[in-house]
Amino acid sequence: MRRIRGIVSVVCFGFTLSVSLPVCVSSAATTIVVDCGRFASAAVAGEAEEQVDWLDADQADDTACTQCFAAVELQRYLRRMTGRNDDFNLVDDDAELPTAGDLIFVGKPGNARAQALFGQLVGDGQKLAVLGPEGYRVKSGTLDGRQVIIVSGHERVGTLYGVYDLLYRMGCRWFAPGPMHEEVPRVDAIADLDVTEKPDFVARGFLAWENRGNEDFLLWMARNRLNYWTLEQQPPGLLHKLGILMVCGRHTAESEFLGPNNAYPYNHSRFSGDDDRPADPYAVSVEFQGDANGDGRLSYFEAHPEWYAMVKGKRVPGIERESFGINYCTSNPHATAEFIKNYVRALVDGRLRNADILRFWTLDGGKWCECDACKAQGTPTDRHLLLVHQFCKAIEKARAEGRRNRPLTVTFLAYADVVEPPTRALPAGFPPEYCMATFYPIRRCYVHRLDDPACVVNDKYRRQFEGWTRDPKRHYRGGMSIGEYYNVSRYKCLPVCFMHTMRTDIPYYYRSGARVFDYMHVTTAVWGNKALTNYQMARQLWDVAADCEAMWDDYFTGRYGAAAHTMRQFYESLELMLSNVTDIKYGLAQRLERGQKDLFPSSHLQYRREPGLACDGPTLVEMIGHSRRCRQLLQEAQAIKLSPRVMFRISEDEQCFTYGERTLAYYEACVQAYLTARAGDAEAARNHYTEACRIAELLRQDAVSTRDSSSHANAENAFEATAATGALD
Repeated sequence: MRRIRGIVSVVCFGFTLSVSLPVCVSSAATTIVVDCGRFASAAVAGEAEEQVDWLDADQADDTACTQCFAAVELQRYLRRMTGRNDDFNLVDDDAELPTAGDLIFVGKPGNARAQALFGQLVGDGQKLAVLGPEGYRVKSGTLDGRQVIIVSGHERVGTLYGVYDLLYRMGCRWFAPGPMHEEVPRVDAIADLDVTEKPDFVARGFLAWENRGNEDFLLWMARNRLNYWTLEQQPPGLLHKLGILMVCGRHTAESEFLGPNNAYPYNHSRFSGDDDRPADPYAVSVEFQGDANGDGRLSYFEAHPEWYAMVKGKRVPGIERESFGINYCTSNPHATAEFIKNYVRALVDGRLRNADILRFWTLDGGKWCECDACKAQGTPTDRHLLLVHQFCKAIEKARAEGRRNRPLTVTFLAYADVVEPPTRALPAGFPPEYCMATFYPIRRCYVHRLDDPACVVNDKYRRQFEGWTRDPKRHYRGGMSIGEYYNVSRYKCLPVCFMHTMRTDIPYYYRSGARVFDYMHVTTAVWGNKALTNYQMARQLWDVAADCEAMWDDYFTGRYGAAAHTMRQFYESLELMLSNVTDIKYGLAQRLERGQKDLFPSSHLQYRREPGLACDGPTLVEMIGHSRRCRQLLQEAQAIKLSPRVMFRISEDEQCFTYGERTLAYYEACVQAYLTARAGDAEAARNHYTEACRIAELLRQDAVSTRDSSSHANAENAFEATAATGALD
């Protein structure tokens, strides 16, 4: 559903892109027309996000705020691109339009006159409805002797994306957050366009749960048409305005809504001091413990031990460190009712009321209750889906009662303890359309694509994934979401490159039915080479048929100018250097930390290639070789005469790369020290140990490379991030 015609010459990135399109907007004055709603001007409406009630049923203010912001963005960039700083004035569509000059309509018109012009060019506005909330039309033509451009979505976010796509087609690029990473070309005119777009993935972005974004990062997301971020981000108005979905839900849900040590919220008949609380809806437990720990309060577990997991015949609280341990007794109807009631209340009028997407998660890799009733419900996955079904019924009840009016997408886990597909038929009507599984292939291999049958590691994940999505006998027939690990917590922000893996994996996920995609722990500043991962992800999730070769040519030329070819080679070497990152961080680092005798027990990661030795991925020696090649290519790029902007970008790449380079060098020095010591060569071992100490000190001094991500994906410094500090001891 993508069409573009016409031609224009655009000077950008230090080169000229020639496309044969008839010019649509001349040097005559151009007016941008937008419906300002109740606001005094487009400028006022576009900055009114904190005055808009985004949760009420009236969408008028929501639409005016986002559409006017889109118009202001268009004005800002067109003035920069053309140098016509007194042109592209913003006019409310209720105002008298100029009798001469060209027009750009942003968003759906709000009055009959504007609607008539809109209809002549675009046709029936209902045709936009099939494009959904984020789709849009960009259409130009000649009406009444003047050039007119329509940029409109069926809804406000589609209009915003339409504006950014128009600017993209004119040569604007937002490679990373902040002004140093954008390219705004010199353009004399807007091309004649006829574009129809809508996204392939409906939700696209990053898994996060902390208020750690910033305005540059959030604007970068919107400009690259990404829409998945965290409910915890403050202030929320900016996210609403930019069409960014607010996502919540973690492995801490049981701790929050049914934590065994949480205060029992009712007036229990056998406990004093809680008379001011609501009447207890549950019968007194035969296992009632009273204030067993003597802290003067009654906890959930003390009131109802039978609500919690049975282990070896005994009920236990189960939870460890908020997110881990043993899930509660999900077969107990009262426990589930209390858990779900508290959860839904938070979504109705509590801290989760702004949520657009809820991740309904149980404990992280949790164990499950051993009571007979729970075991009778089947595998952990079978039990989990019964719980999800109960939760969805409670959400629907809240909607029917008018307590929750906003749409809510629910995603549940296909991960760790519940990664295997269900073995039993699901309840009738499950899953509803708004509910889907999320497949998380943690500890997957990035040397190979996910569906590569030659990869022993990934073939396990492929089998599990296709058990959910493709097996003709599968019980689950609902939607699918993908949670990737481009910066899983143990990577600690290493500068891994995924360009070729993403090129094949994302279309594979889409063909398998996935329509939501995120990855966890994105850094929100100092991206360096990680910018390509985020930029490429945005382009592919919008259009899974995107030509990655053309995208890479555009990226490297636009971002690095005369150093494009050299930097393309750098990225490809970097991908080879760190593609075996999972085995490095989950395997080798831990073995070095423990001083394990066999440092390379897996064919996926060997020290070096030797005759007769199976090597399924790059060896450590080969990775060090790719690291040296990367360093050489960076030096070559830095020797080229480049603009200060490009030099800044390469410098940022070099900073991130150095962190990865030193991390590998530290592992190599430790490996050599172990091997030579065990071989009886004490002098060589001391030399390697000295080198490891030297690199460790350099890593310890780097407190920049391991920040700007989620708290547990960060590290105090790059040495701590190796997870092998104990190797020196």
